[in-house]
Amino acid sequence: MEEIVKTILAIALVASQMTYYEAKVTTFGCTSIEAVSQLQKVRSDEKALDAALTEKQLYGECVAILKGTQVQGSIDAADDSILRVNEQIEPPGYEAPLEDFETKAMDGKHGD
Repeated sequence: MEEIVKTILAIALVASQMTYYEAKVTTFGCTSIEAVSQLQKVRSDEKALDAALTEKQLYGECVAILKGTQVQGSIDAADDSILRVNEQIEPPGYEAPLEDFETKAMDGKHGD
């Protein structure tokens, strides 16, 4: 029983560690998974997406994330298609579509 608990704790620790990601495309981060879902539904229509994202930005629900932007992130425990970004930098962070990001290897250089 003790080994199972240690294994679960080790998995939880690894899952909670922050990883760095880079936006492969211009995307968005929102304060809720529901807002991300709403934007993803209109994503194929660029004008509709721009209008919806602008409205959500005005209400403080979402932010734009430019292509090439590096963020700290962790995959959402409840929905593995969602990346929670900048949780430690800008609490509580933003929910963003995981598919828009790629893992960024940190080689010790911080690209200042």
